[in-house]
Amino acid sequence: MPPDRGRASRACTSCRKQKTRCYEPGIPGRACMRCDRLHQTCSLVQTVASDEESVAPATGTDARLERLEKTVATLLDRLGEGPAKTPGHGSSRPTPAQTSPGSGGAYGESESSAAPIMVIRDLATDSGIKPMSDARSLGAVLDELISPDLALTLITIFLEYYGRWVLFDPECEPSELLRRVKKSSLLFCACSLIAVRHTSEELAASLAPKLYEYVRSLASTTLLVAPQPIEFFQATLILSMWSTTVGQVPLSIDSWLLSGFALQHSHSSPLFTAVMNQSFPPNRLDEETMRNCYLWNHLCLAHMHYCVGTSRRSMLQPWQIERCRAIIVSDHANNFEVRMVAEIYLYWTVYEHLIQESVDLLKSVAALQDWRRKWEFVIEQPRSQFLSMGFHFSYLLLYEYALKANSSRARESVVPEMIRHSKAIVKLAMDTVDERTRHLTDHIYHMITFAAIVLCRLLNAYPEKVASTHNIDELELLVPDLVQWLYCIGLPCHAAHTLGNIITKVHQKLRPHVELPPANPQPEELLGELNNYYFPEFLGLGISANGDWDLLSNMGLFPESPSIPGRPD
Repeated sequence: MPPDRGRASRACTSCRKQKTRCYEPGIPGRACMRCDRLHQTCSLVQTVASDEESVAPATGTDARLERLEKTVATLLDRLGEGPAKTPGHGSSRPTPAQTSPGSGGAYGESESSAAPIMVIRDLATDSGIKPMSDARSLGAVLDELISPDLALTLITIFLEYYGRWVLFDPECEPSELLRRVKKSSLLFCACSLIAVRHTSEELAASLAPKLYEYVRSLASTTLLVAPQPIEFFQATLILSMWSTTVGQVPLSIDSWLLSGFALQHSHSSPLFTAVMNQSFPPNRLDEETMRNCYLWNHLCLAHMHYCVGTSRRSMLQPWQIERCRAIIVSDHANNFEVRMVAEIYLYWTVYEHLIQESVDLLKSVAALQDWRRKWEFVIEQPRSQFLSMGFHFSYLLLYEYALKANSSRARESVVPEMIRHSKAIVKLAMDTVDERTRHLTDHIYHMITFAAIVLCRLLNAYPEKVASTHNIDELELLVPDLVQWLYCIGLPCHAAHTLGNIITKVHQKLRPHVELPPANPQPEELLGELNNYYFPEFLGLGISANGDWDLLSNMGLFPESPSIPGRPD
């Protein structure tokens, strides 16, 4: 925040009403920084004019203001709201200390403990961003954009296939649910943005881009207000879980950052008092509180997906992970919710080992096996194939670091294991064919895509090692079969088609002699060159001249994400 010496000796009327800090201008007789930015009348003008000699010009005001504007621009850019940058160029990813929801942006360590939501609110207010005023007027715009009949169709689709993620009542009439959802423009936009991908290609092409722009703007401005109602947490969960679907580009909204801010907001929300209270006995949770616990668990899961996938620090503490288990002792817990808890613990297990200064592969593998023993009762339940998929995916992440050890001994043991786990993920995916397949979360499609990329790379980099333990011809056919499976899911605007195109382009580069189904047409700005959008921002697909694995800087899921402090490169 601006230094205290820049604060006005007495706040203007507008800043007092908004309960925000008032910073004096650098020139006597002018409005305060906030009023000047908002182009509104400032009572400070009269005060300064009447007592001009008592006010000394602030030093360095322009420099402070420029720093504030740059910080806000950086934060908004991480949410997809800032000006577009050319992917793969420049330093578009600040370090965790700069972007972490628990830090103060570009300020020193002495200020990093400030409440992050309030830091961002002050920064944005001082830079002229108006919280919520535009959001309230957006309802009329959405009414013009989406007819009542279409709105009812979209909310019906969302309720049927995605409602349980955000705790929508499955027995609720869609018309009544629509009435409730439309009270929050952000939630309505988020629901519509997911559901429109399951209507028609023409409607999705015309409506989705507009909704995407609205939802980015709404998400950025809504973050500046606390406490938030349940609709805010529902909307941020949707955007975090389907960040590839909403913008048709992997991580089009930074799920790690957005889910992190939502978790921060939960500390100030009465909705999650029982979760935040460590002494609150789990067996005393009523049904409504339990539903809020489910929602909080889902947010934790989305956050852990991208903590592991982007190698960034988690906002969660061990005691909060332990609180996720509270729902298991409840009579209301079902198989779906218990699977969510098991998955949270799976990624927390991986995360705890990946943040160490060096990854001990033997201990990491032992921890994963211990997790499997503890949650075996869940893995044996129906629809647990995606939990098993996450288990194999966790192994891949750990083996990746072992492969970077650059020792032939490590490669001898790791390469066959990576092939085995990649095959398991792909086969689990293709064995799952039902109506719900096209309504899976983006994380599942990310894991499938990652497994296919691993297969392509290992076949290209270590053909002799792979051939010693696996059938090369069988592996060569597995990737084309997977791509064909992805192209059969939903409309061409579905995330599965986008990710199928990624696999196709990488496969053509690394395995040109193997024929794949032709890539589905995509907008040229989405496909681009190999180093655009998906490369290397997504799945670490920076291809070297000869495809040598050792020349790749990082094979991580999102390699250009800032690395965890203390981990060797």
